[in-house]
Amino acid sequence: MERIIPLEKAAGPPDREAVLRAQGVPADHDVPARVEETLIQAAELYRTLARPRGMFATLSAEEALEVYRGEGNNAARSPLPGIIRKAEGLALFAATLGQEVSRRIESLFAEGDPALACALDAMASEQADYAADLLAAAFLAVLVEDEKAGPHSVVLPYSPGYCGWHVTGQRTLFARLEPGRLNITLNPSCLMSPLKSVSGLLVAGDAQVHRFDNDFDFCPECASWPCRDRMASLMDGEEREET
Repeated sequence: MERIIPLEKAAGPPDREAVLRAQGVPADHDVPARVEETLIQAAELYRTLARPRGMFATLSAEEALEVYRGEGNNAARSPLPGIIRKAEGLALFAATLGQEVSRRIESLFAEGDPALACALDAMASEQADYAADLLAAAFLAVLVEDEKAGPHSVVLPYSPGYCGWHVTGQRTLFARLEPGRLNITLNPSCLMSPLKSVSGLLVAGDAQVHRFDNDFDFCPECASWPCRDRMASLMDGEEREET
């Protein structure tokens, strides 16, 4: 099964607080008027330029493991193979905000307006991640409708470059999914174009499937530890259900 879908919910800018947080500004910090004006400008640019679209294609656990193996550059030990084997459903995905947003960010830097460029860049990064979440929700809806996922199932995206999945895994992923149909391309360094694009594997399962200890060899090298926030959000969801 394959779906190519517009992602209208990602066509608008993210919350102001999310953008400030991405730029390292604390939630309770007073923001100067000039920064507020820059955020308003960036939001208007984002609305004008963003053209988010995404796609996903289902595959079996065996096929997902083959894609994951890629060119054999992954960490010797990583969590994703075990997560794949426990999944209720799997799909490759790609999403993009379109070329115009990335081009405008580049031109703003070139024109000497780094403040506006950084604000627009932060907005686009937030919404690229949101596009992946929207695809995860769409995939989960399909699984639930087909009775292949339960009421407590969640879908999380996993991408090359994280958690031991080597970035060269993009090549095998692209060869199978063919996101060129969304005008997403891959350069020799495995960098996607448009830059504000995401790709990876959608994994469906209960919350426990997505939990793992941060004791892998590559964990100390991780700068952001996004897995901790994801696992914490799953635990929060379970606690809300129990209450």
